[in-house]
Amino acid sequence: MDEQVLRAMARWPDVPAVWGWLRLDRRGRWLLVDRGRPGFDEARDGAGSPIGNPQIVEFIGRNYAADEAGRWYWQNGPQRVYVDVESAPLVLRVLGTAPRLRLVAHTGLPIARVDQAWLGPAGEVLLRTDAGPAVVHDLDLAALALSQDGDAVVLEIDGRALRLEATDSPPDTLGFVAKPRG
Repeated sequence: MDEQVLRAMARWPDVPAVWGWLRLDRRGRWLLVDRGRPGFDEARDGAGSPIGNPQIVEFIGRNYAADEAGRWYWQNGPQRVYVDVESAPLVLRVLGTAPRLRLVAHTGLPIARVDQAWLGPAGEVLLRTDAGPAVVHDLDLAALALSQDGDAVVLEIDGRALRLEATDSPPDTLGFVAKPRG
């Protein structure tokens, strides 16, 4: 975390957390759900508006973490802002080509290790990584070394073959809370 964030946490240790106004979508975009705005309509505005300022996006990414209960949050100074996660807490981009692939999270964090893999309910590729639970960005699926072995899909990564098991509940399977609330 940023030094300024750590100092703010030490100076104001009891700032209450907030819930339900920051989302991470399937493609790694941060979305602001401004429920306090006059005229807010949950059906129209509930998905949120993209945060486009690069400095804010980078600040969120540098100060993004998980608590012991699997709830992901952005530490915004002294305040913890819990994140609603659409698909998985980390969205991975694939760099390079097989067999020399590199995975990088939407926060810029490089992924060093992939431990397990699943196919999600919408056909997404979900991974348990050294950095946490992740989904591969849908535009990068073609760059993965995926093959068919009978009825199973196999991912070749890091010199290993991982069978992708099916999961209907990525939060339960990967151990994260999709919509944390206080």
